[in-house]
Amino acid sequence: MIIEQHALWGDEPTPEHPATFTAYLADQMPKASATTHPAAVILGGGSFTHIAAHEQEPAALAFLARGYQAFVLDYVTSETGDVSYPNPEADLARLIATIRANADAWRVRPDQIVAVGFSAGGFITASLAAGWKTGPFAGMASARPEQIRPDAAVLCYPVIDFSYIRDVKTRDPRIDLRVPKTGGKTGRDLLNEFLSMVVGGEATDERLAEVCPTTHVSSSMPPTFMWAAADDATTPVAQLYPLAAHMGEEGVAHELHVFDRGGHGLSVAAPQIAADNAELAEAVRPWLPLALSFLERQGIA
Repeated sequence: MIIEQHALWGDEPTPEHPATFTAYLADQMPKASATTHPAAVILGGGSFTHIAAHEQEPAALAFLARGYQAFVLDYVTSETGDVSYPNPEADLARLIATIRANADAWRVRPDQIVAVGFSAGGFITASLAAGWKTGPFAGMASARPEQIRPDAAVLCYPVIDFSYIRDVKTRDPRIDLRVPKTGGKTGRDLLNEFLSMVVGGEATDERLAEVCPTTHVSSSMPPTFMWAAADDATTPVAQLYPLAAHMGEEGVAHELHVFDRGGHGLSVAAPQIAADNAELAEAVRPWLPLALSFLERQGIA
């Protein structure tokens, strides 16, 4: 295995563009010098404030072991810069265009690039998959729209609809109890501040709808595999059904798996990741072979 680390937007990260990426590449065998691979771009979750490590390298190694060249994107978060939409999406667009531009050097098939997003990374992935053609991402990445389009998307317990999540989380009136350590702010205040940070302005119904990937689904969206757990209290599974329905209406190839249990954040459900949640991990572990089979049927293998 070859591991390479790169700045995404230039020779070095900058305050304006702090994103980096790590490439996990298969060793080049002497008798297979012409062998090329599909590519998986991995985006971990982390509530847009950080990126969860267990949704990065373990996922990259899982795809690498199955014949993919893997690229882990450390997109901008609130810890590193301006996380507001559409900045993380522009990072993903830039990386996909970069992989295509360097396909020969990294032995990647430029028409077989899959974006794999977990939780918050799922929102970024879904946003680009739905809006690559009409959104601002190509211009921000200094690329043509076709250069930033993922050939498929895999959404793992993704954030999709902030409006729905806000309504679920504010349904319980106890969210308005004051929290002493926050200067008298209520849970509702904190949630609205978080949403404003992510969407880049006041979190009005109109703005939340504007950034929701479901709003932008069209027939140009790439094939998309989605999975979640019915007991996920962090990103409720119900927000995925309208997304799938819109894909169906537009004729987008898609597959949605809802496991009866599994909670949130189990990544590839490897034993070292889910040691304290063995039962939940066992329930959701089939997602990876299911996703790989879906991708193979879309011509990515």
